[in-house]
Amino acid sequence: MGVLFVAAQSLLPAFVALNFESSSWRIIACGLIIALIAADMTTLDTGVGYFDYCLGGTMGVNVLDAIRFLLLTRPLEEYRHESDKVPAYQLPFIQRYFWVASISPRGIGWSFKVNLHHVKARLNIDCAWQANHSIPVVEPHHRTRKAFIASRLRRIFKHYFLFEAALLYIRSNPAFTSMASLASQGYFLCCLNALVMPFRFYFGVTCIQSAAAISAVVANIHEPELWPAPFGHWGDAYTIRRFWGRTWHQNFRYTLTIFGPNTRKDRPWEDRSPSKGSSTQQPKQRDSWATSYHKLCNAFLCSAFIHVCGDVVLQIRIRKRFTLSPNIIGFSLPFFLLQPIGVLIEDAAIGIGKRTGMKMGRWSKILGYAWVLVWMCWTLHPWMDGLKDGIEAAYPTLEPGITKFFRVTVTERIVKKVFGIDLASTISSWFTALQS
Repeated sequence: MGVLFVAAQSLLPAFVALNFESSSWRIIACGLIIALIAADMTTLDTGVGYFDYCLGGTMGVNVLDAIRFLLLTRPLEEYRHESDKVPAYQLPFIQRYFWVASISPRGIGWSFKVNLHHVKARLNIDCAWQANHSIPVVEPHHRTRKAFIASRLRRIFKHYFLFEAALLYIRSNPAFTSMASLASQGYFLCCLNALVMPFRFYFGVTCIQSAAAISAVVANIHEPELWPAPFGHWGDAYTIRRFWGRTWHQNFRYTLTIFGPNTRKDRPWEDRSPSKGSSTQQPKQRDSWATSYHKLCNAFLCSAFIHVCGDVVLQIRIRKRFTLSPNIIGFSLPFFLLQPIGVLIEDAAIGIGKRTGMKMGRWSKILGYAWVLVWMCWTLHPWMDGLKDGIEAAYPTLEPGITKFFRVTVTERIVKKVFGIDLASTISSWFTALQS
């Protein structure tokens, strides 16, 4: 990411803090942000295809954030942080700027997503404007600074070596260094091949978030409870809907739900006296199935857009290398368009089960986990095939079987120095023997 992206990131909170009343000015400001991000995409080149793809997706997230903050909401009026004493629009411009810049994508501590009991205890204010949440909380025994830092250090240690194990697997498996399909090695390895790159992302993000959490807590910027795990609990992932809503999409839930049917806009600073509404929290009405499914489809369309931005970055890189280059834009799209179909299938199955008197228990959850695993492997491997082929086309091979997509891991260096074993060669020879 270059200067243009940094400029876009700096201008966005400035434009939001200006709180334009004119729709025309808001559209112009949003268009300028998107133009800067798009221009930066054309120059993005870290030399590592996977990172470029992820950074392209990050730029897609920022495009959606610009649309959310400048066109669809009025954050200074509709958002409130638990520490706010006065509405944000009453603050001086520089304070408004940093207030906007501090908005958490997960909504922790904010009116659009917050722990009700936490707010009541700290502020003793009316919480009727709060929404239910499913963010995994920091465990009570990890909420002291010392215990929290120790727990996050353990998490970094564990997930970093899992990250390297995934990287080593990718580096050593010939399916990732050739144009062969990831499904060419049999069903079991096809599933493993499909899952290894998403899990590499999972392990990497967990390490980065844990390091950031330690820094914030050590510097006394944040309390430990403001840094829950970046992903939800795997035990919740016994349906596709719950996998995405509770386990995976914790960081971008509100970015992904900016379009489609929405509830009324909050005004957290309104007087909630009996004449204007009850000051007690009203039970939240459940969406109809059609509304819920509509929101789900819109969320996956947003997610598809984010990942197609990664496709675009790889395509630009390929165009720089080849005059007549193949078009790869859109290889990420089918995976996300299939997910609502999977949810539709499981909703139908769950509905039939309820009508026949089946109840959720241990075995039904085990069946659910198996269904999610099979569905994810089936839908993932075409996407992962497209990703590794796109990276292979975008980045030249340095030597047979090794591209800029890979690097030698710390684990390999340690094992070679201590035991004299070349892990990559050993695993590669195992794959060769398996396929012969």
